[in-house]
Amino acid sequence: MRLILPFLLLGVSLFAYTVNDTISPTMQQKLQLDPKKTTIVDFFASWCGSCKKEIPHISKVNTALDQEKYEIIGIDVDKKLEEGIAFQETLKAKGHLNFRVINDPENEIVKAFNPIGMPALYYIKNSTVLKVLYGAVDNIDEVILNDLKALE
Repeated sequence: MRLILPFLLLGVSLFAYTVNDTISPTMQQKLQLDPKKTTIVDFFASWCGSCKKEIPHISKVNTALDQEKYEIIGIDVDKKLEEGIAFQETLKAKGHLNFRVINDPENEIVKAFNPIGMPALYYIKNSTVLKVLYGAVDNIDEVILNDLKALE
């Protein structure tokens, strides 16, 4: 039994949501996913330079989306809650953050998704992961709009 346990624990830490995976009911509840909407979950942090560049563009997309069909949710993974909130407030003051954000200082949500890089975007509909993007993406606003059209 002692030999099996490390392998089981290792397997859990390597798990990551990927295309066609179903989001667990617990995670669906934490994210408050609306089953009628396609949701984009954006993992970011104040220390992530690419995140700082992308968030204003993602907010621009959010303004253009039909809010009845789509939702963008940010997951701030800063371990110091006050740093994450200060980062968000700075973005909001500049008009660069206009979507719902869940703070994840315990990294419970990010551990469940286990992205291989930051920023990370997950497109989810009917609790199923449709697409995943990792790392900095040029023209992320255009990419998201094109992805959503392709996923319809």
